[in-house]
Amino acid sequence: KNLLLHNLNICYLLSSVVKKYATLTEQEIPDTRIDLVDLIRIYPPANPDQFKAFLSILPSIAPRLYSVSSSPRVRENEVHLTVSRHRFLAQGDQRFGLCSTFLGDLPTGSIVNFYVHRNRAFKLPDPGKDIIMIGPGTGIARFRSFLADRDASGADGKNWFFFGEQHFRTDFLYQIEMQQYLQTGVLNKISLAFSRDQSAKIYVQDKMLEEAADFYTWLSNGASVYISGTKDPMSRDVEKAILHIIEKQGNKSVTEANEYLDNLKKEGRY
Repeated sequence: KNLLLHNLNICYLLSSVVKKYATLTEQEIPDTRIDLVDLIRIYPPANPDQFKAFLSILPSIAPRLYSVSSSPRVRENEVHLTVSRHRFLAQGDQRFGLCSTFLGDLPTGSIVNFYVHRNRAFKLPDPGKDIIMIGPGTGIARFRSFLADRDASGADGKNWFFFGEQHFRTDFLYQIEMQQYLQTGVLNKISLAFSRDQSAKIYVQDKMLEEAADFYTWLSNGASVYISGTKDPMSRDVEKAILHIIEKQGNKSVTEANEYLDNLKKEGRY
């Protein structure tokens, strides 16, 4: 019981594991996303031996990858993470993300094992190159580290940051830091979108379209574009906005706009 009643944090099982459990317990279980708690609750094993056999075939939980939100140039012996507790409903019950809850509930002074997973594609360009950063919510993590690094290294490339969340008063992550970067000139531009502060929802892609002419000028002058945050639907909507900007501001056809974006990818600028 202690194993199962784990304050409703969720970790979905692999479909192959569910199939093995179905075979082991001789039950028909549909191919659907399900976690350990619901699997045992809805399709209970016939006896303790079946349950023990199932535990023996459970794989290790997959690692969770979080972006480092600090720069070693500034915090040599520290690694900062920006984590939001994941909340959602499953079968009508309030559930919470497994790792985000684990990290959020850790007492101060806890020891945590971790490893560094390098992303060789998502990195800063030369110090003199301009960058456009698009990072709603905890997508700000990578760009907090980018700005800290560019500030500490004295990089002279321009920096433009698009940030979005629900409410200005409660959800503007690292607000003071961003305002300081704006005042000192590390941030040349910041475009903010708080979706729930007015009747009509406003997102980062809406701000991009408002700044279409300037956005395209930055692209034409060699700026690199970075997107960080939830893949669906945010990153897809952002890419649609970029294509629209390229098409309209560059007087290009849809095909030419797609080719332009493909070239940015090949050049490592997107």
